[in-house]
Amino acid sequence: MEEHAPRFNLSIVSSDVEVGGARLSAEYALSDEEIAIAHWWVLINCEEVKYWKELHLNFPEVDGDLEYHNMTFANYFRTWMDMIKSDDNPNWSHELLLLAMQPQRARVYPTCTVNGVKFVSEERDSRRRTQNSGVMAKGHGLDYYGVLHSVVELVYAEGMKVHLFKCRWFDTGAQSMKMDQYGNLSVNTATSAYEDDPFVFATSVKQVFYLDDLAKGDAWKIANIVHPRNIYRAATLGVTIPGPEADAYQEPNAVGIHDVATVRQNNVKHGRVIRIRDEDSTFIDVDPNEETDDDSDDELRHRLPDINSDTEEDSSDDSDYEP
Repeated sequence: MEEHAPRFNLSIVSSDVEVGGARLSAEYALSDEEIAIAHWWVLINCEEVKYWKELHLNFPEVDGDLEYHNMTFANYFRTWMDMIKSDDNPNWSHELLLLAMQPQRARVYPTCTVNGVKFVSEERDSRRRTQNSGVMAKGHGLDYYGVLHSVVELVYAEGMKVHLFKCRWFDTGAQSMKMDQYGNLSVNTATSAYEDDPFVFATSVKQVFYLDDLAKGDAWKIANIVHPRNIYRAATLGVTIPGPEADAYQEPNAVGIHDVATVRQNNVKHGRVIRIRDEDSTFIDVDPNEETDDDSDDELRHRLPDINSDTEEDSSDDSDYEP
C-alpha cells in the first residue's frame, strides 16, 4: 500500500485533504439539521451509492418522486446496508455500511489544503492581506461561484472522514453574472442563492481570485480561476503578456465582498428565492507529482500589496471546539 493511500475505499474519501487551524467556535458548529443535510448531500453525490439511489427511485411508492426520494432515501439506504451485510452483493461494501450509519460528529475548521492548494474561510480571509476564500464548483452546464464559509469534517464510524466545504454561493441569474467581450466573467457578490444547499466536496472545487470590476463597480468582481502553480492566465484576464518572465497579475485591493447580512437584505429587497444547485460532483484531477509550495509559503500565495500599513496578519488562535 502506498504511504498516502486512503484507508477507506470510497471515491468521496480523499487523502489529499488536510484541515488546518484550531477548530472553530460554537458559533460555526453545524446544527443537527445541517448535519443531516450534509449527510444527505454526501449520499446523493457518492458514486458508489448510485445503484441504491436508482433502486429507490424505481420503488412503486416512490415512482420517481424526487421530493419523496430525498426525504426517505437515507433511512432506506441504512436498512438495506444492515440487511444485506452478510450477503455477497457486489453493490455492498463495509465502507457503504459505515456511510449509511450517518456521521458520529461534525468538526468545523477555518482552513484546508487540497492537493497543495490552501483555502481559507471568508471570515478569516477578511483579516488577511491574502485572498484564499474564493471557490467555484462545476454543475451540469453551469458553474457556481462563491466564498468559503467553513471547512466541515464529517466523521463516520471507524474514523472514516469526508470533507466538505460549506459555502456562500452567489446568484447565478443573468442579472448577477455577466461575461464581457474579452471573456471575463463578472459576478455580483452582493447577491446570494442556494442557501439550503451550501455544501460541496472539498476535492471538487477550484479556487477563485476575485478582482474588482472597475467598469461595473460596487460589488461586481471579475472571477479568475486559479490554475496550477497559482499563475493567472492572460486569456482569462483579457491582457497580453509579452513573455514567460512577466510577473503574474496582482490586485491592489482586498476582495470587498459584502457580508452575509447585507446580502440577505439585498435578496429580500429584490425578491430573490432560495434554489438548490444542480451539482456535478466530478472530482478535480491534479497531478500528484507536481511540486507544491510548502506550508511556509502559504502566506505568499495570492499576496496583495500592503496598502494598509497598520493591518497585521492574523496570528490569533481560535478556541478548540468539539461539537
